Amino acid sequence: MTSDEKTQLLALFDNEGKWCQGCEALDSSGNAVRYDDETAVAWDIVGGVCHLFGWRRARELFGQLHRHISGRQRTHCDPNEDISAMAALFDFNDAFETTYEKVVATLEGLPVWRGRSSSVEKNPMCET
Repeated sequence: MTSDEKTQLLALFDNEGKWCQGCEALDSSGNAVRYDDETAVAWDIVGGVCHLFGWRRARELFGQLHRHISGRQRTHCDPNEDISAMAALFDFNDAFETTYEKVVATLEGLPVWRGRSSSVEKNPMCET
């Protein structure tokens, strides 16, 4: 995640009314809508990332977000990491104990890419 992406994500969730649970997005009447619906006014974490950055980039970010939330390191190549991470993000977002404050604190703690090499070596089996 870049610094700009983190800033945009925090700006999207700058008040509790822009965050939701139980669906990827809500309209102003409280009805569930898709993250890309023009009437959406609130998003869960997954919907917000998709809304801001599009599906392709969101899939790249899901793993980073999940590893940050879970405290896990990427240790091997998982071709389905984006989908399993997305599911884990839904679970985190929708958990009874997850509050708006917890979501914002989690997002504030996200590491950002600063243009240096990663300290984790790339797995050559993951190269395309």
